[in-house]
Amino acid sequence: MEVRRNGSTGMMDRPDLFVIGRLLEALAPGPLLRTQLQQKAGLNYTVFQRYLDFLTRLGLVAIRPTDDGRVELSAKGVDAYRFLSEGLARIFGLSNQAKVGG
Repeated sequence: MEVRRNGSTGMMDRPDLFVIGRLLEALAPGPLLRTQLQQKAGLNYTVFQRYLDFLTRLGLVAIRPTDDGRVELSAKGVDAYRFLSEGLARIFGLSNQAKVGG
């Protein structure tokens, strides 16, 4: 893991779980191009890239080297999406729609 000059490891200090949820939810039906994922999550490029790097380092998403570099959920990402959506549904009384396609 890379250590930066400010002593951080490159990981996010306090990631927004709703942003992570939006990214994982957007990928649940299947792989997307980066631009499509960014638009579905409603993030500007800088923030999107930071979260994409974070999720990749955690092993929640993978970038396909073929298939135009599409981003897809890993098996760990599918589990994380289900866990996060179920937890947020319980806490905030949201409908739990954690359905993952392929």
